[in-house]
Amino acid sequence: MDRVVLEPAWRGAGLGPVLAGTAIRRLSQDCVAVACEPGSADGRELTDAQHREVATKLGRVWERIGFDSFQCGVHILDRHLQRTQDLLAERREEFNAQCRAWQAQHRP
Repeated sequence: MDRVVLEPAWRGAGLGPVLAGTAIRRLSQDCVAVACEPGSADGRELTDAQHREVATKLGRVWERIGFDSFQCGVHILDRHLQRTQDLLAERREEFNAQCRAWQAQHRP
């Protein structure tokens, strides 16, 4: 997987970590670890300060599915830890709860 980009309207609801985490689990079945470098992938021109801010914010998102900050902006996910599976399950449940709440508010 080269990058994960959500349309702006879908950002901030917890969908990104769920989709990325699920894809990573499926694509890395035989891997020991997965590395990522959080940063803007949607083609926007950013200043250095904006790039650092985006990388920091996205790093926190990736940490929510088990990535740990390593060095030089790279994050590592240990595929053999139960913690990574538990964190992804938590993110899925959070997103499902948001979906249920939205449905309850928008039912006629």
